Amino acid sequence: MKHLMLTTALIAAGAAGAVQAEAHKDATAASPFMAQPGEQSIHASNFIGMRVYAAENSGEMTEAEGAGQEWEDIGEINDVIMSRDGQVNAVLVDIGGFLGIGERQVAAKLSDVQFVSDSSTEDADDFFLVLNADPATLEEAPEFGAEQQASADMSEDGEGSDMAAATGTEASEDGMTDETPMESAEAETEEMANEAGEEMAEAGNEAEAAMDEAGDEMADAADNAGEAMEETGEDMAQAAENTGEAIEETGEDVAEGAENAAEETGEAVADAAESTEDTAEETGNDIAAAADEANDEMAEAADEATDADAENMAASKETGEPMMGEDMAEADAEAEGDMNGENFSAAGDAVLTAENLDGARVYDANDKWIGEVSDLVVTEEGEITDAIVDVGGFLGLGEKPVALKLSDLKIMQQDGGNELRIYTAMIESDLKEMPRFEQ
Repeated sequence: MKHLMLTTALIAAGAAGAVQAEAHKDATAASPFMAQPGEQSIHASNFIGMRVYAAENSGEMTEAEGAGQEWEDIGEINDVIMSRDGQVNAVLVDIGGFLGIGERQVAAKLSDVQFVSDSSTEDADDFFLVLNADPATLEEAPEFGAEQQASADMSEDGEGSDMAAATGTEASEDGMTDETPMESAEAETEEMANEAGEEMAEAGNEAEAAMDEAGDEMADAADNAGEAMEETGEDMAQAAENTGEAIEETGEDVAEGAENAAEETGEAVADAAESTEDTAEETGNDIAAAADEANDEMAEAADEATDADAENMAASKETGEPMMGEDMAEADAEAEGDMNGENFSAAGDAVLTAENLDGARVYDANDKWIGEVSDLVVTEEGEITDAIVDVGGFLGLGEKPVALKLSDLKIMQQDGGNELRIYTAMIESDLKEMPRFEQ
């Protein structure tokens, strides 16, 4: 695409354009090049493709607030016509048609095209191109280059037009064919239609023959399929008979095997029952022995706890100071730890963190494991106020979260280890009746 610079000087027609062109020539006599565009210059690449409007009596219009309602959008510029002295004479506009179909190209004189500033935008360079013409003038506008094209189509040697030569018609003495282009086209169309009809008839005959052949092949295939089905039926009958005999034989084998298996199973059950009876007796003895040992340990732990309470009370009387609740809790925790077969002591404040408490096991007043800590309630100051314990359920299914005050819980730590155990004065049934904690 040619990049031209269209200025208001070139847009103007007549003497004003000639005077400005001469002035420009004087100003640039020292150099044939332009360092930058002049004021209000327009690139041809932007100019081409702009929409052109038509409005009657728009010759004096210089500014408009948006496109006028009475303006008619007639098309877009696709080229510019210039003279050899650099004057822009006209713009080529594609008008009419729909989606490019039925358009015709007209040349609008640039002297009749107004550059109308668009005051509805903030850009001072926005403008409209408005042709001073009414709708009737547009309808009568000649198609640009139509006559020149018609002359070019005529043969220079008098033998007729290019169209006549293409259709094979003879030319008359004055260079025109005896047959009009329309008549020649009709004759050619009729000939083509006849040829197409013959080809269609021939194709129809071939299709009919192919259908007959296909019908014969389908009939043969049906006969063959019938014979194959008959043979298959006989084979299936024979196979069914053989299968029946095999099933009968298999039934006898299964019955015999079941009888033998039942006899063997009965003997195995009797042996297992005898062995189970012996094992149950041994297990009962072991359980009784373990129970006696546990009772002895519990009694010993209770005695130690009683002795510890007596010592603490004696010390309290001797010093005259009341026994601190923390000391009592520690003594109780040691006693409870001994009851579980392990030594646990009250956990210090440094251990009471969210990371350590999360997942710790919780035991009820009967020293029964009833769940784990699944979450903690922490204030904005970072203080832990409640422990959320999941109770009930089986293998994590059906558990119910309940909230227990941290101040009501005893938190024990394994002596010399990191394991934490949490004890509550409530029993499992009380915990299951508590309301579900909702996050």
